[in-house]
Amino acid sequence: MQIKIEIDVKPEELRRFLGLPDVAGLQEDVLHFLREKLGAASESFDPASFVKDNLQTIRNSGTWKKFVAAAKARTTGLVPEAPAAPAAKKRARVRPAGARPRPRPAAAKARKQQETPDPAATGEAGVSAESGE
Repeated sequence: MQIKIEIDVKPEELRRFLGLPDVAGLQEDVLHFLREKLGAASESFDPASFVKDNLQTIRNSGTWKKFVAAAKARTTGLVPEAPAAPAAKKRARVRPAGARPRPRPAAAKARKQQETPDPAATGEAGVSAESGE
């Protein structure tokens, strides 16, 4: 049995029905405040002073170091050394108590070959399943 209920309601009506507060006025006030602040900041923003103030942070970034090394390599003709990347941490998988790990494809194939006797070793001649003949 399936029951399908379709409700056509506006967001304001649903908020009132659920008893949630009406935040439309607050949202308008916040947006107006942010627009004023961004407008004032964009008028007085000076990219040169921003870079000058943050130059040390820029110089310490890995991207900047790669850029400078590549630029030096182009001018001197040397190949830059790749920075040592940190080893990726492998996440440990948590299994329920008593659960066996899933076999890996290579391990499963090796196990199947061990379980299946070789017809040549047993002295049986006949059609092999792998050749399809």
